[in-house]
Amino acid sequence: MPTLTDTPLVIVTETVTATATETETVTPTETLELSATPSVTPSATITETSTPTPTITPLPSNTPEPTEDNEGLLALIQLAAVATILPPNLMPVAPTVIGAPPFGATVAPVAPTCAALPQGGFAAAYSSDAGLAAQLGCPLGLVSFPTASQTYQMGDLLWMQGPPQAIYALFNTGRFQRYDDTFNAATDPASGGETPPPGLLEPVRGFGKVWRTFGEVRAMGWAMTEEVGGQSTAQIFERGQMVYFPQRGMIFVLITDNGGLSGGWRAIVGSF
Repeated sequence: MPTLTDTPLVIVTETVTATATETETVTPTETLELSATPSVTPSATITETSTPTPTITPLPSNTPEPTEDNEGLLALIQLAAVATILPPNLMPVAPTVIGAPPFGATVAPVAPTCAALPQGGFAAAYSSDAGLAAQLGCPLGLVSFPTASQTYQMGDLLWMQGPPQAIYALFNTGRFQRYDDTFNAATDPASGGETPPPGLLEPVRGFGKVWRTFGEVRAMGWAMTEEVGGQSTAQIFERGQMVYFPQRGMIFVLITDNGGLSGGWRAIVGSF
């Protein structure tokens, strides 16, 4: 029988380095041991020797090259890409127009510069109220004619011989409406035959005809006084008139806004 002799351990080490060109390097290590009792101890170790770094490859662009036709469009696209959206509390406010009054502000009226002032007692009312003067405009002249007036539950009726001969309904809303006086004593009834409540009167003649014909005048209610006539003086203005009614001790101011057919009114205690 052959005699087994202890043989020094021989370790053969082989290092194989495989480098993956795409992502990693693999290094296997194999160890072979020879001894009296054959023994093989494989050892394989895979070691990443480098960390793969992703590479970004730009994609083809759909953006056309600038030309004369699309340079403006490209500029808008680039501007939108870098635009900053401000929060609501930082949004720019609308500019203030210099010279214009702020919304809701009251502007003091300016009386017109006229070649002459109204005459008589009309001048005092005109000069003391710049707003009234601005609404009426400059005075044009004086006229005189017969008038009549009657007070109602919710306003007044004024008759002016004119020309033109007309009836003015002064509503308690501060507005007036002018109606042609078409009453003809030869053909029109003097009364509508209505019975008013105690202490009130039915309008008659010209006032009665307008009162029965127009619903807004009828809505003024029944007459509270008899008709009172007199001779009046009127100051004509660019946009209305002041009429002194001596029978009432008042100046009625009519400010027209529809060719004289309607407008605003006020009564001033005074005389011509």
